[in-house]
This record gives sequence, structure tokens and C-alpha cells, in this order.
Amino acid sequence: MLIHVMTAIRYTKVSEILARRIAEERYPVGSLMPTEKDLMAEFNTSRHTVRAALRQLQEARLVSRRRGSGTIVEAKTSSAGFNQSLTSLEDLVYLAATTPRQLRAAKQVVVDIDLAQVLGVGGGTRWLRFSSTRHGEDGNPIVWTDVYVDPQYSGIKRVVEETPDRLISELIEEKYGRRITSVGQDITACAMPPSVAKLLKVEPDSPGLFILRQYRDAASELVAVSVSYHPAGRYKFSTTLIRQT
Repeated sequence: MLIHVMTAIRYTKVSEILARRIAEERYPVGSLMPTEKDLMAEFNTSRHTVRAALRQLQEARLVSRRRGSGTIVEAKTSSAGFNQSLTSLEDLVYLAATTPRQLRAAKQVVVDIDLAQVLGVGGGTRWLRFSSTRHGEDGNPIVWTDVYVDPQYSGIKRVVEETPDRLISELIEEKYGRRITSVGQDITACAMPPSVAKLLKVEPDSPGLFILRQYRDAASELVAVSVSYHPAGRYKFSTTLIRQT
């Protein structure tokens, strides 16, 4: 039997913190990162965890590692296009931290029947919708995302505007103490809607990927839903299947 491993691994938290420091230029491009020994001491963790965290930064092309030279910062943000290996909720946080987001709009909406079926919510219900794009190193947008949040959490609007790169579900957890324990994810091929295609600088109805994510708490209550459109060739989703013995 093949299973998809979903174990939360602490190295993702370490890599998230390091990615934020790089983005904030605490570790400028061209500079050396702290040594593995220093990071082990700071985070009170093993060499294996530190190396896994640095490897994740390397896969995002934020750093390079050279024997005898240490770990060198190569870029403030991840290069154009995603190459994501999702094994935990922490990986989503890491993805948000390493890919700049531009908030386009934030407003309360009432979802119609068609959209409600896509989101898996009730028709005619109210949601706070955050619309945004994420950008590659060349400045071009590489994904359009709408995040629909339960309006009882409308207090995060100002926080999202002030810290647009952070995952919205993470902000809800911090402000309201509502722990997100699972994210259901569906990935399908799609034709790029004309309005989204124009913003992402591709042809209308050209091939793309549509990703739906439903964020739920420990009681399986829906806290937020996101829909994302990725033009073909700008997103790669990787998983590892392990044979169960």
C-alpha cells in the first residue's frame, strides 16, 4: 500500500524563520549564513534538522552551499515559479514567507450558487475575500489567489494589509487562537479565466492549474478557503510516496 506522508517536521519552522530573515535582509544577498553549529545552538536542535532546513532554502534557490565556503545567500526571494513539496502545514507557511505577495483587494462578498459549489460552502453566505498575486524575481505575477475568510475574523484585514507575505490562516491563528489542524487540497487542470489571464499576462483560456484549499480547525469547522490559478509552466507540485511495510 502507498501512503502520502503528512508528518509535520520541525525543520520547516527553522527554514521559515531563516527565509524571513533573508527577505528582511538580516542576511543580505552575498553574505554567509550562520554556521550549522551556530544554528543548532540558536534553535536547540540537531544537525540533521538544521541541514534539512538549509536544504529547503537551497531548493528554493535562496542559498547555495559550497564545501569549505559555508552557506551563501543568493536571493531575497524564491525564483520565478513554485517547486513545492508539501508535507505539512508548516510548508505552506514557508511558501508564503519565501514568495512575495501583492494584496490587490480585500472586501466582504456574498457568494453565489456556482461559486459556493466550488468552495464547498453555502450559497448566499458572506465571506471576507482577499485577492492577491505572487511574483517571481523578474517582477511578473505567477499566481492569482482569492482567500475567503469567515467574516467573524474580519479583524485580520488590517494585519493582512500590513504583512501581506504571511499566510492568512497563520494570522487567524495568532489573532484569534483558532488552530488550523488540516488543509484539504484539490488540484485540477483548468483554462485560465480571461480576467485572471490578463493580470497574469497569459492568453485567455490557456492551460493552467486550479488549486482549492480548505482550512479547518480541530472540530473540522471551515475557517477559510482559497482558490489559486497558476499558468502552465509556473508551478510544480512534488510529493513522495512511501511503501508501507
